[in-house]
Amino acid sequence: MNMLIKLQLILLIFNNLNVISQCNCDHTISGLSNSSVNIINATSFSYAPGDTFCIDADSIAGLRFIGFNGTAGNPLTFVNCNGQVIISENTYSGIAFSESNFIHITGTGDSNNDYGFHIIKSGGGQMGIAIGYLSSDFELDHVEIENTGFAGIMAKTDPKCNDPATWRSNGYIFKNLIIHNNYIHDTGGEGMYIGNSGGFKVVSNVTCNGDYIFGHWLENVDVHHNLLVNTGWDAIQLSLVRSNGKIHDNRIINHGQEGVTYQDFAMSIGGGEYEIYNNFVLVDPGNYGKGMQMISGQSGSSLYNNVFINPHSHGMFIHNRHEFEDTVGYVFINNTIINPELSGIFYNTGITQSLDSNLIGDQQNQVPSYFINNFIANPGSDYGNSPIWKAEQECYFDFNAISTRDSQLSHIFSNLMTRQIDTLDLIDTISNNYSSDSSVSPLFDAGVDVSSYGVIFDINNLPRPQSSAFDIGAYEYSLQTEISEIDRVYLIYPNPTSTTIQIKGLNQPCAYQVFNLNGKCLKQGEIVDFLYDNYIDISTLESGFLFIKIDHQILKVIKI
Repeated sequence: MNMLIKLQLILLIFNNLNVISQCNCDHTISGLSNSSVNIINATSFSYAPGDTFCIDADSIAGLRFIGFNGTAGNPLTFVNCNGQVIISENTYSGIAFSESNFIHITGTGDSNNDYGFHIIKSGGGQMGIAIGYLSSDFELDHVEIENTGFAGIMAKTDPKCNDPATWRSNGYIFKNLIIHNNYIHDTGGEGMYIGNSGGFKVVSNVTCNGDYIFGHWLENVDVHHNLLVNTGWDAIQLSLVRSNGKIHDNRIINHGQEGVTYQDFAMSIGGGEYEIYNNFVLVDPGNYGKGMQMISGQSGSSLYNNVFINPHSHGMFIHNRHEFEDTVGYVFINNTIINPELSGIFYNTGITQSLDSNLIGDQQNQVPSYFINNFIANPGSDYGNSPIWKAEQECYFDFNAISTRDSQLSHIFSNLMTRQIDTLDLIDTISNNYSSDSSVSPLFDAGVDVSSYGVIFDINNLPRPQSSAFDIGAYEYSLQTEISEIDRVYLIYPNPTSTTIQIKGLNQPCAYQVFNLNGKCLKQGEIVDFLYDNYIDISTLESGFLFIKIDHQILKVIKI
């Protein structure tokens, strides 16, 4: 397949989520109440591992599933059938599972709906989907969630003094959690709240008979290809993944709408081991939302190919409050951070919690972290005129202690730092696309080889390098410019948007049409100046999914 076509398919993954599926029901759940929560107990069914439970299309109240268990090789599947299931719950969560294992919840039961389950409301303080009490091994996909009393998705079991089974010390672990291809928006609290955030290693916010009680570990968590828009608190909060925690290929737009301090990050990551990459975060003017924070990530956690545009505070705030477990810290590679209110990356290794009191206050300067091939532009910090040890470079890579800064200087290289972003040869920055638009860009071929760190692709999953060297920042510029008309593909961005979209890839004037989900043409016209005025104004059109037809292609955009 043509490489550019592959790239186009990846770029449009959020806009082409239709999955053609048949129900293939082993059990059908129908006749559900639309006024009070529906309690569905596993003891009501005679089922076997691998069975599929179909939920008939309808407008219903919440669903509460209790005690369903598949197996590792044969999970139970819960799928919508014959159309979309619309859930509106006034008191409880929209969908809840407890004491359940090896479950797949998927909204792919109807090819006419991208999200076969649509939770339009949950009760006060409640979730869109809650995966609770002592559950494990869940996959959740193709669900739309909005207007929740609290989080869009919650997956955890909080420790309780009167229930020792919930204590970490008694061995319960939530394993193998996969959350992908969901659309979460307008939540009262977090978009996703995964894992207990009350304690990592030394202290906990739960004490029983004077002893600290810690929340359970998680293992193998993969959060990817989700769209999160206008979340009230953090878009993604994830804690206590002691091995193989991944957050990648998500789009986060205008999080932290409630402006609650310390609950307003695009990603808020707690103690554990993480790989965070290929995420796109945008804060539109007039909105509030910080970049990301990671508190006490384990040694070797990596952050690469992420884009943060207009984050309040720092682009990335990193504090390892506990001693590193190994002789390596973190890697920050090929990230793009634009217009942070403060610095690009803030890094603090000062130990504030340890079982060894002699380590409190240690800056862990002997542990190297690596800051390579990052692109940081227009930071809000201005240390150049400050009467302290910090200077202009600390506006980009900031440290809590001069000794930490000095110990890391040799590990900070091949980055592009600038306050004159408008002078760079980039795609129109108004469109929030900060990739190189030509081989004369200062980002092009200006990076070093970081394949030894596992970074061998860019945010669009285009292989690195495309030329003789790695580019700086999250995007890798492709040298392929000659495209036959039959292979020509168009890119559309920003997406989602509330105002205008830009079409990239045009080489001649063309007509366009804009349709809604019902096939009604809402707007049509012609792009004449295809090089410089290739915008389509959709600000007056209805919100939701729109389809843009250009030549032989139909592109989907989310109007917010």
